[in-house]
Amino acid sequence: MVLIVIIAVSGVWTSPEGALLAASSGKVVYTDPRGDSLGPGAYTFNPSLAESYKLEYFDLTSFSVELNSSVIRFSIGLAALDNPLNSPLGFSPQVVHVYIAGGCSTKRSDTLGLNVRLRFEDSWCACVVIAPNLGSYSSRIVLANGTSVELKKIYVSGNDTIVAEIPAEQLLGTVEGSVDKWRFFVAVTAYDPKSPDGLISVGLPHSNASVIYNGTDLPNPVLLPRVLDVLADTAEDQFAMLGTYPLLRGDIATVVAYPYLKGLLLPFEFVTRTELATTTSFATETYIKVYEVPGATATTTQYVQVPKYGVELYALALTCVALVVVLAYELARRSK
Repeated sequence: MVLIVIIAVSGVWTSPEGALLAASSGKVVYTDPRGDSLGPGAYTFNPSLAESYKLEYFDLTSFSVELNSSVIRFSIGLAALDNPLNSPLGFSPQVVHVYIAGGCSTKRSDTLGLNVRLRFEDSWCACVVIAPNLGSYSSRIVLANGTSVELKKIYVSGNDTIVAEIPAEQLLGTVEGSVDKWRFFVAVTAYDPKSPDGLISVGLPHSNASVIYNGTDLPNPVLLPRVLDVLADTAEDQFAMLGTYPLLRGDIATVVAYPYLKGLLLPFEFVTRTELATTTSFATETYIKVYEVPGATATTTQYVQVPKYGVELYALALTCVALVVVLAYELARRSK
């Protein structure tokens, strides 16, 4: 596969209006739009699960991280909290993944079962999994090198916030820099006791999946993000990034950490153009991925060339046709 990336940047990138950065290096507070817990924009819950799964349960409204003495406190604000699955922690069925992007010796761009991947620039050092601790799906801290430790202290604050407290040394020794320099991909998903891995499944209309995709196109359900809401500047940003699974090429969505990196790009849309160029060895199809730069008049184009039909295949086809013609002629001659 040949990969060529062309980036053109103009204009000035500005900080997201939703980001409220505290003066102290020990705390950050971000807000997220309400009413956008629809995944890539067209998710709804299976009607048979209406009592346990409601859109407001997964509607992220705020996210904060605070270093307080020897403890790092993560706070997840949601439009509503309830406990329909009777978790001992006092909330369910919300599951939140917090991927921390920063400096570290080992990084990853995949996610832990969410069916999305981060850009290379947003690769993560550690992931904090906050879950209602039901079945075998438990809260934990996962480092990029595969190390996993139990997340022990989780509780509900007020009637709309889930809090997780982590000993500072478990993260400060892994992720470089102060808390206010970290970047985060925060994804809200859900626990499903009927799922093999404990997370919601996503299917097309009339399926038995816990989450239904009702979009106008009909993608392969295997590609659909298992994510209901993410920390983003706008709902449109969320729908754009979660909608970047290319329907024709069989890939999953690309997402970005928040706050967005200056000068780098938010996944926007995929444009497919077929260009056949016969060579002595193979022809190629060129798929073009087009992105927009937030706050700037610019785009980037990524060309991906995929081997298609080799000239050897065409030669084989012509040979087969010739053999068929010869065989038909011989059979006709002998029948006389």
